[in-house]
Amino acid sequence: MSDTVLQISGVHKAYGDNPVLHGVSLTLNKGDVVSVIGSSGSGKTTLLRCVNLLEEFHQGSISIEGKQIGYEEKDGKRGKLNSRQIAKDRALTGMVFQSFNLFPHLSAIENISLPLRKVQNKTKAQAQEIANSWLSRVGLPDRGSAFPGQLSGGQQQRVAIARAIAMNPKLMLFDEVTSALDPELINEVLDVIKALAQDGMTMLIVTHEMRFAYEVSSRVIFMNEGLIAEEGTPEEIFKNPKTERLQAFLKSTKF
Repeated sequence: MSDTVLQISGVHKAYGDNPVLHGVSLTLNKGDVVSVIGSSGSGKTTLLRCVNLLEEFHQGSISIEGKQIGYEEKDGKRGKLNSRQIAKDRALTGMVFQSFNLFPHLSAIENISLPLRKVQNKTKAQAQEIANSWLSRVGLPDRGSAFPGQLSGGQQQRVAIARAIAMNPKLMLFDEVTSALDPELINEVLDVIKALAQDGMTMLIVTHEMRFAYEVSSRVIFMNEGLIAEEGTPEEIFKNPKTERLQAFLKSTKF
């Protein structure tokens, strides 16, 4: 059995006449932690949203554990799957966004258990047991009854991570998950992601936290103008950048 979890092959994406991704190809194997870095507008978030099928893409393919998602080939033509099939494919990934996207009228435990009941048909007791377990894992064992408005930004983001990972996805996607947080709250969220990495979770992480990317990643991707401009180990990318563009980018981040 192949260890490949994610296979992105020649993906192109444009908004109208504005091309954003120019044939991106990338492979993640089981347990890989790949960080995607680059300037604003380089295509990082768009790539993640294509993997999660929140964006349509116009060429290429994305497969999870060998299954093409979002589209199918019929009679030599590429067609989009129906909404029910897309929802099923989307459930293969868990995604955590910059904004926490928690339901304000639901408690932390209800935010985590609701999708387990609605999507996976868990009983209320089963969903609550899983939710409690993940709240403990993200360091919030005693905040299950708290509503989002009663939690700090860092705590809300940890609930959002617990909600995504409780669904047992094949792949976790993180999109600048600390960018909306006050500086003193950033580490509590990054520490949760580091613990998931140590547990062997396969992850694709868009981040502007260079030190974090250096510490947590098995591989780092530098995107520039919709292409993967450089790829390598954290040591290679951060300590021995080959292209002038990456050198300039790292200088601007003061890594």
